[in-house]
Amino acid sequence: MKKILFFLLFACALVSVAAQNKVTINQKVKDAYGSEILVGKCTRTSLLMTPYAGWFQKNYGDYVVDTATCVFIRPLLQHKKFTIFMGTWCGDSQREIPRLLKMLDCCGVPEERVEIVMVSNASDSYKQSPQHEEAGKNILRVPTILVEEHNKELGRIVEYPVVSLEKDMLRILRLEGYVPNYSKQ
Repeated sequence: MKKILFFLLFACALVSVAAQNKVTINQKVKDAYGSEILVGKCTRTSLLMTPYAGWFQKNYGDYVVDTATCVFIRPLLQHKKFTIFMGTWCGDSQREIPRLLKMLDCCGVPEERVEIVMVSNASDSYKQSPQHEEAGKNILRVPTILVEEHNKELGRIVEYPVVSLEKDMLRILRLEGYVPNYSKQ
């Protein structure tokens, strides 16, 4: 009986902690201009819904992946995680993130190693997410793509690639001293 009571109390405590640490996924809000935007952690599937699907599908479909460079990227991807900070309201995000996801698809990166965090464009929460995943990460421009291994940042692509997504990613993964745009800020 004591074991059952202990198990029930333990289960209640877990549910309580989980409720306090709730993560917002696919939260839709209106921005200052009345447009619907996503904020918080997001799934890739939500980018395939209206009103985002139009720009996402077009930019994903139109992008031609540099498969020759992807051959060199693929073996370097073990233990790598990608965290994307973007805004559905941001033209650079609308252009670059579908391209990035197509490149990562070509390289065989599983979706569970890609985290997408949507940030707001509201003046009181500019480039912030509801759970503040951006805190301490120096997210000044979007999109910002962090490449990480064992919770350590290896490099980042800021706003748009310096050369190309594939060539920039290869330099980051090879630890070749890649310097992103706006690194002087």
